Amino acid sequence: MQKAIFIFLVFLGITLSNGANAQRKTYLGVKGGYNLSKAYFFHSFFGSDIVTGFESGFQGGIIAMNYLRNHVGLQAELLYSQKGWRQKFSNGEPDFVTELSYVELPLLVNIYSGKDRLHFFANGGCFVEYLVNVKQSATPSDVSGQEFSPFEESRDNKFGYGFRGGIGTFYDFNFGTILLESSFTYSLSDMMDAGQLSSHTSTDHIPTTSKNMVIGFSLAYMFSFGEL
Repeated sequence: MQKAIFIFLVFLGITLSNGANAQRKTYLGVKGGYNLSKAYFFHSFFGSDIVTGFESGFQGGIIAMNYLRNHVGLQAELLYSQKGWRQKFSNGEPDFVTELSYVELPLLVNIYSGKDRLHFFANGGCFVEYLVNVKQSATPSDVSGQEFSPFEESRDNKFGYGFRGGIGTFYDFNFGTILLESSFTYSLSDMMDAGQLSSHTSTDHIPTTSKNMVIGFSLAYMFSFGEL
């Protein structure tokens, strides 16, 4: 991950230096939207039979964009983002729902096209996040014969990181700028700490791989600061 971040920062430096003499347009605003997330679990030795489904959540915060005249720009956000999953059981037990709420900081490179007021863009980059809240449904009464490894706040990881990419469009109205974006987020870090044994559950094996995947849809309202 450190190597990937280093390469990304070098690319940012080249982008900024190439556009040092170009005029820029800066946007700042608020955004909110909908998350649809699920998790992937696997144990490097035992495999995994955990079946997960999608769980919905909320994302919201502030967004800043800085565009160069050569159709390349930067996008940074500070978000409150709800992620999670549903574990499904084959014995008729209700789904076990896990909701993890993070403060998330994405940093993205944007490639955009269009002219006048309407623009289209694609972006990609990395994010870091910190866990601020955990919410889970009641523990199933019968998980015998099935793998069950719930998230434990006292044991598992609060800090995470990964990649994010997306596509979208924005339009400059007289009263401000409206942005629509769809994104995909994949965590490179693991949510669960497989190096520790759980003292609160009767699970056999904590997954060595526990990734979160999120499809996001968001709407933003921004002010333009014109040419900077």
